Amino acid sequence: MKTLKSLIQSFVVITGLLWQSGYADTAENNLWAIGTAWTPDKSEVLYREYHFAEDPDLDLTTRVEYRRADGSVFAEKTIDYSRSLTAPEIEHIDYRNTARINTEFLEDARSAMIKVGFQAHDSNRYREEFLTYRESVVVDAGFDPFVRKHWDQLVSGEPVSAAMLVPSRLDTVRISLTKTDSHLCDAASDDIHCFVIRPAGMLRAVGWFVDPIYIGYEQASRRLQVFNGISNLRDDNDEPRNVLISFEYF
Repeated sequence: MKTLKSLIQSFVVITGLLWQSGYADTAENNLWAIGTAWTPDKSEVLYREYHFAEDPDLDLTTRVEYRRADGSVFAEKTIDYSRSLTAPEIEHIDYRNTARINTEFLEDARSAMIKVGFQAHDSNRYREEFLTYRESVVVDAGFDPFVRKHWDQLVSGEPVSAAMLVPSRLDTVRISLTKTDSHLCDAASDDIHCFVIRPAGMLRAVGWFVDPIYIGYEQASRRLQVFNGISNLRDDNDEPRNVLISFEYF
């Protein structure tokens, strides 16, 4: 008899295959960018991110397909910025296992809330939590609008802090974003501004994450060109991994 976990895995794999057969032909019309994820030494391509911009009023990704070298989709994410640019609603599912993330932006007469749902890659338990929304809260792809919002401060060298959502914790952590040397972003052009993401305050002292994350933005377009750090996707053995992602826009 199949375990609950194996049944869930079978369901999400079938769902992924149905989605590919039903929508793949029309999706390419909205292709906005492709991110190629390399090993840190650029010796091997690990996967590619296909970013789709399906809202003509936004210069932002609204859907991402994570594809293997053969083009098959192994994970997918949808992003809805209609209620907040920096704290969008997301649905992220990994068809290889049980991992999924959901956020929902809730508004009432008292205060705005963010409902966060998370299920780990190796768990049958789906957990939820409600967090109070603040302007400094950044959710997933909302980091891109956050960088653009604080562009002048960052480019001038002034550090900026944010409360970044960590779905596995069902909570936010304070991070700092600061301009740094462009070579740390593996930038091939002098027109790239490189920023480093580190834990802030007490998190820095206890070393919440050891390795910093570097993100490179093109000066003219203010678009993400390079990501250098831990991936939001584990490898096929369910182990965390660092990646170097370079983006090409269409």
